[in-house]
Amino acid sequence: MKYILLLSSIISLTACQVISPIFVNYNGVRRDVAQWINQQTLLSMQQKRSLVQLSKAQQQLYRFSEYDAAKRLAVSQQNQIALYCAQQHVSQKKIMQLQQRLYDEETPMIIENFERLAPQIRLDPSQIQCE
Repeated sequence: MKYILLLSSIISLTACQVISPIFVNYNGVRRDVAQWINQQTLLSMQQKRSLVQLSKAQQQLYRFSEYDAAKRLAVSQQNQIALYCAQQHVSQKKIMQLQQRLYDEETPMIIENFERLAPQIRLDPSQIQCE
């Protein structure tokens, strides 16, 4: 009986991995990052959606210093919303793992550059829309 239960659990987890792209829209996320998010078997679909939203926002930070003021404001707002949404559903450790996936060894430099150059904005709760 234990073996049947274990086998059915394994099959259902595997099935969820095959089905999950249907429930999570990875458009706009780097392929390697999308695969990493999809391979996080212990995350719910909502947690994966939050990581996807954060990934889309944080991928724009590579060239943040090259943006004009209007683009910086838009990217900052999008990033702040995505970070807020991710913090509602996943741990800080998982967010840091995602950033490490996105930036590799450049993570501290990119985050520091963004924090230094990003305009300080206060979000209106009506503007926050989590995926």
